[in-house]
Amino acid sequence: MPTSPRAAAIAAIAHPVRLRVLQHLTATDAASIPDLAQAAGVHENTVRAHISALEEAGLLVSESRAPAGPGRPGIQYRLTPEGDRVDQEFMGMGELLAAVVSRAGVGREQLHEVGKDWGRYLVGRPGAHPIEERIPEVLNRLGFQAAVVDGAVRLTRCPCPLLASDDPYMICELASGVIDGVLLACGADRSRGSEHFDPAARDCTIELVQVPGRERQLR
Repeated sequence: MPTSPRAAAIAAIAHPVRLRVLQHLTATDAASIPDLAQAAGVHENTVRAHISALEEAGLLVSESRAPAGPGRPGIQYRLTPEGDRVDQEFMGMGELLAAVVSRAGVGREQLHEVGKDWGRYLVGRPGAHPIEERIPEVLNRLGFQAAVVDGAVRLTRCPCPLLASDDPYMICELASGVIDGVLLACGADRSRGSEHFDPAARDCTIELVQVPGRERQLR
């Protein structure tokens, strides 16, 4: 049976690197391979294969750009109308699901536990993984821009106000749960400390504090 364009598009973005490429192009309009590799957190050779898959699905298009210095013109990529619609459609579904959760009256504790389960699941096999790498890796797959800096998780471009404008802190609770799940799966000797959520600015900080007397323990 022939694959429909919509099915091909969904299959093409079913990878975190490709999703990050689309998200970056949504924010920047056009970008080069080095830019996209940096945004996706992978080597340039790695991102090339993902860009090719997105081009084949009709989500990206390449174009020439003026060289920065002597030499041949460079190549940059931008979203096609189809690629732009895919991002908007997924965002719409996310908003719908957030509304369903809110209307169902799911409590903060339940949301936190769901986030924790997902955090542990997305880490994969439990082990002594460096949380400075795994926490951003997992949160970036969920639509955040995350980094661990100076003993704290910094979240920017958070999807909270976009997905749940009536109750953005619902998404914040899920993010806290995800961090807990990653810490557990990594056997970390740290836990969440104080939290500062600012959904309006899409900029949040969660401290990671040392747990006295706790040794790394896999769970």
